[in-house]
Amino acid sequence: MADHPTEPQFAALLKIAAPYVPGFAGSVLALAFLERLTPRGRIVAVAVGLASAAFLGPALSALADLFWPGSMPREVDGAIKFMAGLLGMGCLPPFLSWTRKVAGDPLNLLKIQIGPGLSPGVTPAGANPEVTQ
Repeated sequence: MADHPTEPQFAALLKIAAPYVPGFAGSVLALAFLERLTPRGRIVAVAVGLASAAFLGPALSALADLFWPGSMPREVDGAIKFMAGLLGMGCLPPFLSWTRKVAGDPLNLLKIQIGPGLSPGVTPAGANPEVTQ
């Protein structure tokens, strides 16, 4: 039987992709909790989760390795990347809504609120309503 030339290529591809599997699994799991996303939004969310697992996961793993006594187990490294993918994707919808709000009114970031910030018609606690109106 002849050796298949695709086996070493598949093994090399698997070796490259294996560290990203926990982050991908975390980002796919987070889809269960994000209900109001379009199909395009789901694809973008999985890509963001995978990217956060690919770029943020190793940095968090290296940081945890500094404080880990001895050498850090591979399972903990996978768990850190899984959580990076899960949380990276879970933070995407609030971040997108914040960017839409800022894009609509960018000067709103510069507004400073002084005082308790009461709504119109609401009196502060302990104030006499007849005097404030």
